Amino acid sequence: MAKGPNEASRAEPVSDRRSRPPAASASARRALELVAVRGKDVIGVRHLLAEGRAHIGDTPASIARVPSGELDRAAPVIAEVTGARYVLHVPRRTRARVHGADGLGRLLTGPADIELQEGDRAVLVIGVVQIRAQIVPIEIISRLGASGLRWIGLIGALYLVALAICAALAPRDRARLDEGSIRSAVSAAAAQLWAEHAPAP
Repeated sequence: MAKGPNEASRAEPVSDRRSRPPAASASARRALELVAVRGKDVIGVRHLLAEGRAHIGDTPASIARVPSGELDRAAPVIAEVTGARYVLHVPRRTRARVHGADGLGRLLTGPADIELQEGDRAVLVIGVVQIRAQIVPIEIISRLGASGLRWIGLIGALYLVALAICAALAPRDRARLDEGSIRSAVSAAAAQLWAEHAPAP
């Protein structure tokens, strides 16, 4: 992956812990969650999966609009996921606060790179905007699981059984109305309506 002149080519972990890939199962994956906050208002949320990147700056694709005067570049990359590495890039003149899973808090000033591990939380402070970052599990919900298919099959079978029972219980010979009875019923109804609405002599 090509890097720009101001982007780090390699992340330096904040802690001395070994980088370990997050546990992944068939139904869960991990994502780097970024929440941009201005005051008490949430102004942007991103979940970065593999090979994902997030920018900040005065461009439409940014997670948060920040004037370019507060940044050292127009739209720097502030976070990226590469394989099993979740890296937060702290731009120049930016402060960061990291709370590790071990309970220790650390303060940093950019430029720096933070490799987050599961359980770590970090906050970047860029002017009045804060970017909160942490690794979160993302549930992958299959559209229709095996148990769902079993239930649909059972309901379909019950429906077919009900149709077969109704067909067996229905009378074989249907009573037919002769045409004369229908005509006489219509004539009687018309005569009654005519008699009710006819003008009095």
